[in-house]
Amino acid sequence: MTCKDVWREVSNYVDNTISAELRQELELHLSYCRHCTAIIDGVRNIIVLIADERVFSLPSGFSTRLRARLKTEAISIVKNRTQTEGNVE
Repeated sequence: MTCKDVWREVSNYVDNTISAELRQELELHLSYCRHCTAIIDGVRNIIVLIADERVFSLPSGFSTRLRARLKTEAISIVKNRTQTEGNVE
């Protein structure tokens, strides 16, 4: 089994909707592939975080700083595109 095979089956594996045979192959791969193990762990963590209904208040001024940063980044992207397009012949 390759990493791509694992990636295709991540959701099915986490949901426990794969055959016992495929689960065994996938778990063998996970036993030696740290990258795929990290992906599986990450998916599980995301599921736990999404299922958690706690709400956290944002630090004072967070929204203002976020909007300013997004505006700066958007302007930078537009400038870079304009410069890149100007250099294409």
